[in-house]
Amino acid sequence: MKGVIFNLLESLIVDKFGDEILEEIYAEAHFSADVLPFVGPESYPDSDWFAMATLLSEKINLPVDDLVYELGKYMFPVLADRYPVFLDNLRSPLEFLKSVNDVIHVEVDKLFEQSNPPLIKVEDVNHNKARLRYYSERKLCKLVEGLLDGVADYFGQKISYSHQQCMRDGARECILHLQFS
Repeated sequence: MKGVIFNLLESLIVDKFGDEILEEIYAEAHFSADVLPFVGPESYPDSDWFAMATLLSEKINLPVDDLVYELGKYMFPVLADRYPVFLDNLRSPLEFLKSVNDVIHVEVDKLFEQSNPPLIKVEDVNHNKARLRYYSERKLCKLVEGLLDGVADYFGQKISYSHQQCMRDGARECILHLQFS
């Protein structure tokens, strides 16, 4: 996992819960190596990120899935602010979501060696409905749900979604049905 994802989790922790909680997590986490600080373009074991998320979950008494959702919602405006070029000329959440795999993740692969972004494909169903396919070995589908709500907030357009199949239940990929209003 890229350091930028660790950095987003660190920012969420500091912004929502304070520096002290982050320092406690650093002190208590069993990282795979002496890796602090996490550097954006570097790669780190997924287990280190999950260790941080699990410790935070325990400290704030929030289930890991809820925390991962909150990170997804938190990270969209942060990434939009850092990389506004990916939002230039896009007028809707659907246009943005369609660009994730074929534009944004292509650029991520160029910028970061050994990146392993998830597969996120969006297919039109009709004028206000779409199907989102998500695949990642990390199975962070709750992060995708948070990102969907972050995208909706950014564009000021509601997105309703239902998880029709999930990798965590044994499916090959997650499929979410989206409705835009």
